[in-house]
Amino acid sequence: MLDNITVPVRCVLASGTSFGSKGDEQERIRAGLDPVFARKPNIRLGAKVAGNHGAILRKDFRAVAEAVREVVTPDRGRR
Repeated sequence: MLDNITVPVRCVLASGTSFGSKGDEQERIRAGLDPVFARKPNIRLGAKVAGNHGAILRKDFRAVAEAVREVVTPDRGRR
């Protein structure tokens, strides 16, 4: 599915566990994005934050806002 995306995308990944996840399940899912980032220049990691998925918008809203700014201002993320 990600290979079909042609518009700019910035991902903000939580590094904490997700509700209901077991062991290193979430980290393996996150690592699966590395090949996508490598082959799709329009899809990039905006940030990896300390929070978990349930609190990312509440606790890490600055990182999310910066990722949005990168998409709407393309030169911003290339500095």
